[in-house]
Amino acid sequence: MKKKELIELIKSLNLNPNDFTVLSSGALVLRGILESANDLDIAVTNEGLNELNQKFDLKEKENSWYKVNEKVECVLDDMDGIKEKIGDYYLQEIHNYLEYLENSSREKDKKRIPLVKKYINQKKI
Repeated sequence: MKKKELIELIKSLNLNPNDFTVLSSGALVLRGILESANDLDIAVTNEGLNELNQKFDLKEKENSWYKVNEKVECVLDDMDGIKEKIGDYYLQEIHNYLEYLENSSREKDKKRIPLVKKYINQKKI
């Protein structure tokens, strides 16, 4: 999903922007770091989780995440102190995400490290 599609998907969830934080590749797409994302991962507050549970038939996964639909997964986490508002939405704070990437053993995460570092360095200028 490109940025426009991702925004439409976020809007379709009809959640209060204060009740969720966009994570991972979705946050990178909204920042313009990545061109597209395969899905949308969000962290939600208790209110956000309750709202999603009322609107969708959430399926809990083994890793404490919930499957909202074919394109969206969420985890209960208010992301207090590790989110930043960019545009209309809260996104995972970029240094926090970089730390996650650097501690990950997944190949796709390792490939994102130089992109995120370049973004951070450009923001310092």
